[in-house]
Amino acid sequence: MNKIVSFLSGLFLLVITFIIVVLVALVYRANERSSIKSYIFQTNNMANQRVGELQDINDISAEDLRNKLIKKYVSEYFKVIPGEKNVENRSVLEALSGSTAYKQWQDGEARTIAAMSEKNMFRIVHVYDDGIAALNRPADYNYNDEFLRPIYYSVRYYTETWEASNNMALTPTIEQGTIYIEAFFRPGIRKDRDVQKYLQDGKNPVELFGFEVINIGNKEM
Repeated sequence: MNKIVSFLSGLFLLVITFIIVVLVALVYRANERSSIKSYIFQTNNMANQRVGELQDINDISAEDLRNKLIKKYVSEYFKVIPGEKNVENRSVLEALSGSTAYKQWQDGEARTIAAMSEKNMFRIVHVYDDGIAALNRPADYNYNDEFLRPIYYSVRYYTETWEASNNMALTPTIEQGTIYIEAFFRPGIRKDRDVQKYLQDGKNPVELFGFEVINIGNKEM
């Protein structure tokens, strides 16, 4: 009787060992076939602010391109980054501004931004197409005319401001404002820019376009 029990026990242990070996082999094979998939995280749930397909500039209307540049300008004009150094030296804003407009920003909003940044505050800016209005553009105005005239724009913007960074419990303060800018705009790439060198130097592509703000105000000029 003892011999039968010992035989069955040995057989049972042999079966268990075989099952363990099979499971280990399956896990090893599964690990060999595993792969890592990368994803691009969307930083904003709004469809119009997600990364999309590359567009041919010739397929973008003049007003659509103009609006994109105005949005970028206003964002650079008001955004606050916690702990930012040399706030008054924003290369993109300077590239899109005439000397007078840039000096207006340095003497005004830049000082507010520097104070907010020093307190580790964070502010982002939103501008929508329906908030951009050309105030003095003639009905027959052509952005491709040989002799351009500057146009006054009223731009309504919204800001979200966090009093401290890296604190997910904080609710941002949402505010609305309007800025008035006077700007030249011509569709397409500026002829005085070497596109390939510009990009190789790591400069912002927005600086390649024919857009320049020459005057800024907080009320209609």
